[in-house]
Amino acid sequence: MSHRETRIVSNQSERGVALVLVMMTTTLFVVLVGSLALAVLTETAVAANHRDAARALYAAEAAVEFVLQEIAVAEDWTEMLAAPGQSSFVDGEPAGVRQAGAANIDLSEATMDVRAAARPPAGAVALPPVLYAFGRFSDLIPDGSARAETYVAVWLADRSPAPKDEDEPPTTLSVVGQAFAGRGIRRAVEVLVERADTSAVRVLAWRELP
Repeated sequence: MSHRETRIVSNQSERGVALVLVMMTTTLFVVLVGSLALAVLTETAVAANHRDAARALYAAEAAVEFVLQEIAVAEDWTEMLAAPGQSSFVDGEPAGVRQAGAANIDLSEATMDVRAAARPPAGAVALPPVLYAFGRFSDLIPDGSARAETYVAVWLADRSPAPKDEDEPPTTLSVVGQAFAGRGIRRAVEVLVERADTSAVRVLAWRELP
């Protein structure tokens, strides 16, 4: 092989090595860019879920506050527990499916979930919660600050000290507020209250339900 032929082979070999290095560098760059993009998307999704969960919790608490104002002025809590949907804040029949964003909410199933989660404290009446108020959060807070896809519902249950005569009006109530937001997010709180006087209630306990 002549010197010229050797140089041609050497140049071709160098170009081949350079091409391989360029391809490897390009592949590594693409992988790094893809990993960075995936990390950004993941962080964005996590932040959005955290934000929506916080908003759902605030919505559940706001729904409870609305109901506390209603029950505070009621002379007798018996009628509120007699049948579902006794609140002034309802969007139809106290059953069936509602929609929050892309999620469907079955009010009957939600009631069963609340009955399982909101266990009565020791020494209290163990009657099942009754769906009291329900509707879109934007209808409850119509100032434009509420997200339209958030749905809220509130349940009431007699938690008077046991034993209790059936004819006696409730003296202690469990008030459970639950909010449903986009991407299947839901948050719920329970407040135990007792009657303080004819225009107020006294909060005995507050907790977030699982």
